[in-house]
Amino acid sequence: MKSTTSPRVRVLAVLALVLFAGAAAYLLMHGSGGSSSASTTTGTQTTTQTHTTTTTQGTNPEKKGHKKSTEGIVALDAALIAHPIVVVSVYARNVSTDTEAMKEAKAGAAEVGAGFVAFNVYDEKLARQLGTLLGGSAQVAHPAVLFYKRPRTLTFTLNGFADSQIVAQAAQNVFPREEPWVGEAKRVCARFSTSLGTRLTTAKSADRNTAAGQRQAAAALERAATLLNQEARALSGVRANVGKAKQYAQLIADLKQISTNMSSEATALRRKDLTAAKKTDLANTTLIAKMSTLASNLQLTACAS
Repeated sequence: MKSTTSPRVRVLAVLALVLFAGAAAYLLMHGSGGSSSASTTTGTQTTTQTHTTTTTQGTNPEKKGHKKSTEGIVALDAALIAHPIVVVSVYARNVSTDTEAMKEAKAGAAEVGAGFVAFNVYDEKLARQLGTLLGGSAQVAHPAVLFYKRPRTLTFTLNGFADSQIVAQAAQNVFPREEPWVGEAKRVCARFSTSLGTRLTTAKSADRNTAAGQRQAAAALERAATLLNQEARALSGVRANVGKAKQYAQLIADLKQISTNMSSEATALRRKDLTAAKKTDLANTTLIAKMSTLASNLQLTACAS
């Protein structure tokens, strides 16, 4: 017997298929929409990150290339906050002698730990600032070096070309001060000064025409040489500032050489070789004079033998 489906069942079946198809379409559309949204979001984030990276990389060179100004009144005032004395170079850029004078002034300032500022008179703005700084002067000679103390007082002027040593000495004269390392070195030399002086006096006063006097002078020189070596070792433990390091090292080297010469002179005296002893003594006298000048330049007169 052939079965038949009632109209009611057929309607329900069709309705079920429609609902199923609609649900499937909804899910398909929802999933697709979510994927599209995620893809869009990811793309946006990637674009943003790429843009940010590019921007950051683009700004870094500008930061690295930024340099603190060392020209003009603003730079001078800033330098006076950090330093009690500031060396100011007045120069004309692109003029070889002026540029060299500016570099020498900068080196001289660094040697004594002073501040440094420059005014390029070929720059109209800086030239006006310099005129205002000097009280409205229309004409300013160049090259020149000006020395300013706090609050903003011009204390000394060097007209024309001045090398670093002249600038450094002028700065010291304008604002005499003692670096910490100088005081430390002075204290070292002071510890040996009296004993050294006694030994050297004995060596000089001994009668070298007699055997006893020769022995006396030799013993005093040997003791002085030992003391000088001890002084040189103690001074080696003191760190001079960068600008004076080379001269300070030379001072120590001279002390060691003087010590060596004294030992040689003592040996000659013990051999009764007065000619060799006198020759060594003359060489030492020349070296001591040279070292004394160097010690004076370093403000270490207490270290001069």
